[in-house]
Amino acid sequence: MFHFMFEGNLAADPELRFTQATGKAVAELRVVHNRRRRNKDGEWVDGAPMFITVTAWEGLAERVAELRKGDTVIVEARDDLDIWAYTRQETQEPGGLLQVTAANVALSMRFKGATVTREDTAKAGSGYGDAWDAEFARELEPAA
Repeated sequence: MFHFMFEGNLAADPELRFTQATGKAVAELRVVHNRRRRNKDGEWVDGAPMFITVTAWEGLAERVAELRKGDTVIVEARDDLDIWAYTRQETQEPGGLLQVTAANVALSMRFKGATVTREDTAKAGSGYGDAWDAEFARELEPAA
């Protein structure tokens, strides 16, 4: 079983587009994971940041498109990741780019809170609603 999760900050606003052939939503996110470690003296030292390109599809793509640059996210990746190696022209140092497809993306609340919004599923046409909602409950009552 393959399981890959990471946390990072969005380096830019997500880009949402739709495929020409089928009209499926696809979003691309640039996530930067900062490698920060303590040295032998106990001081925090920043390592080179790792940039990860994340692709999300369909409903997940449309939801992640609402995120913004700077948001801290947790990405659960599928098992189809790619690694692209390169050499930095300025310094001749090796580098790499990790590219993954998201199975799920969640906001991390480690550093700041989030606001939750919910769709009204009874009015969204799913057939399910809030059983505590008086109007929805009346719809479920048998006719007299």
